[in-house]
Amino acid sequence: MSISTEPPTVRTLRSGAVPRHEPVATLPRAGRRSVRVLTFGGPPQFPHSEDLEESGRPVVTAPEADLPDPTSICCSVVRAAIEVLRGERPVAQLQRWLAPDVFDAIGRRAQLTQGAPDRVAASRPVAIRRARLLRLGDTAAEATIVLEDMDRVRAAAVRLEARRGVWRVVVLEIG
Repeated sequence: MSISTEPPTVRTLRSGAVPRHEPVATLPRAGRRSVRVLTFGGPPQFPHSEDLEESGRPVVTAPEADLPDPTSICCSVVRAAIEVLRGERPVAQLQRWLAPDVFDAIGRRAQLTQGAPDRVAASRPVAIRRARLLRLGDTAAEATIVLEDMDRVRAAAVRLEARRGVWRVVVLEIG
């Protein structure tokens, strides 16, 4: 075995192809849109007049979302509210569907009725007898519900409004 003392030969590869220089890809330009740059810590930047309603509130354009039929939501919320008043359900389960002031009122009323001394455990569930709903445009609805609670028949009035793509109870009256 012999060791060669000659330096290794380096061969360069040659190709007959010419390197291609393609233009840099660019994104298609959308229609003219105005872009506002907000800087923090600088002078205050107020909205332009075309972004305000006559009342001075900002104009908010949200995509139209198809809301489900509110009848079943009305019935479910009223049934759950009666169960809260009977002490069968925690009031926290209604928080998603009720406006904050309605939620607080139901919580206070539940505390008052649960303190009654002769409270008998319910043997029959709440039964909805009739529900009538009236749509007031795309974002509001009102309903009257007649229900059976143990040995009495009760009535409830509900107003729902669309908020952030879901129906939310903003008024709930239970007789």
